[in-house]
Amino acid sequence: MDRIVNKKTAIVILGGGLKKEADGRWRTTNYDEGDNFGVSGDRLRVVAAKYLYNKNPEQLIIVSGGKGQLKDIPDAPTVAEIIKKELTELGIPEEVIIKEEKSGNTFQQLEELKKIIKEKGLKNIGLLSNEWHLPRIKAMLEQLDELREISESATVEFLPAEEICLEYDKEAWQEMIEKARESEALKERIEREEKGIEDIREGRYKIK
Repeated sequence: MDRIVNKKTAIVILGGGLKKEADGRWRTTNYDEGDNFGVSGDRLRVVAAKYLYNKNPEQLIIVSGGKGQLKDIPDAPTVAEIIKKELTELGIPEEVIIKEEKSGNTFQQLEELKKIIKEKGLKNIGLLSNEWHLPRIKAMLEQLDELREISESATVEFLPAEEICLEYDKEAWQEMIEKARESEALKERIEREEKGIEDIREGRYKIK
C-alpha cells in the first residue's frame, strides 16, 4: 500500500550547527555544543520531529540548511543532509523528507521556505526549532517585508523542540533541558537573540 502523505502540510526543521566526531562523522549539536553564536541544542529539533511524525505520519518534513558557517570546510556536508540522515536513522522514510541546501542563515532559510511554500502549494507549516530561536523567527516573519508572504500564504505554527520532547518523553529529557535552561551559555545565547529581535524592530537587522 502506498504511503498516504498530506502534501499541503509540513514540519519545517530549521537547521543550526554541526559537530564533527573524531572518526569523521558529522552530527547535529547537543546543548553543550553550538556554533559561532553560542550553544544551540540542535539535536532536540531532530528528536522532536520524530515525535511529531510518529503522531501524524501523513505530513511532509522539510529540512533546511546549507553549509552556513562550515562553507570554508571542503569536506563539510550541508546541515540539511545531516538532519535528513539522522531522521532516517530514527525511522522516518526518505520519501517524506524535502531537503533545502541553499541557505546559510535563518533569514535565508525562511526565504527558501517562501519559495517551497509557493512551489509545493503548502497550506499548513510547523516551524520547528529550539525555544530560544523561535521568538526571533516570529519577529522576522512579522517585521521583515521580505518574509511576510510566508504567513500570508500558509497557516504557521511555532514548534519549540524542548516543549515537544518534554511532552512526549519527560523522563528522558527533563534533566538535560532544565540544566541547559539554567546554564550561563544558554543565557548568553538568549541575550544575543533578544538583541537580534530589537535590531529587527528598529530596522538595524542585517538580513544577508
